[in-house]
Amino acid sequence: MVRNLFRLLGPVLAVLMIAPAWADRPDPQRGWMLYENQCVGCHESQVHIREDHRAGSLAEVWWQTIRWSRDLRLGWRHDEFADVSLYLYRQFYQSNPNAGGGAMNMTLTSSAFTHNGSIPARFTCEGEDLSPELTWSELPEGTRSLALIVDDPDAPDPAAPRMTWVHWVLYNIPPDSGSLPESAHADNLPEGTLEGLNDWKRTGYGGPCPPIGRHRYFHKLYALDTLLPDLKQPTKAQLEKALQGHILGYTELVGTYQKK
Repeated sequence: MVRNLFRLLGPVLAVLMIAPAWADRPDPQRGWMLYENQCVGCHESQVHIREDHRAGSLAEVWWQTIRWSRDLRLGWRHDEFADVSLYLYRQFYQSNPNAGGGAMNMTLTSSAFTHNGSIPARFTCEGEDLSPELTWSELPEGTRSLALIVDDPDAPDPAAPRMTWVHWVLYNIPPDSGSLPESAHADNLPEGTLEGLNDWKRTGYGGPCPPIGRHRYFHKLYALDTLLPDLKQPTKAQLEKALQGHILGYTELVGTYQKK
């Protein structure tokens, strides 16, 4: 009962907290910079706003942002909460995740599946296990390289997820290459692209192979202001650490898959 009361009063308290910060006119672009540069990988948290779409109002988004950022010890000020909350509200409740303003105009698409659509079996362990073709556009000015991480936050069971399984890690992708080909591998990646390790402890793409239920596969593309040094086949966590402070833009393409 106390927990339910707290849940009901949370957004009300958030409104009272928003008022002073809103007087300074929150800047969603600054919120985006805070979120993407200080919170790389935050979507894996069980309390992350991307994974908890129960919030419908700005006050509820603010309240949830306070909760998960506190759990992750990000130490944002009230005005920074306002910036981040407004960005998240616009990004996830007022627009498509592949749309937005300024640096958020980046898009990532595939000829194989649509955003939130089903991934064809040929790109999975039940088929040829090929990587899908991926194409990007509207990169921010000053982009010097791209990084790609493909992972599944629903492992092993979407009803009770316990981990995020990493399927593909690439970095130093040349921005002007425009795309990754279908069935990408070391021999046909754009020149200069470096590979990291997936959770099978090998480089390259590993397709969806969910043991149970329909899983989501996040294809996450980062535009960077630098060319990263050779990280010697980094894990996802090592690459994310190297990305911090260098992210100019971000977009994601989500596909789903369930075994036949």
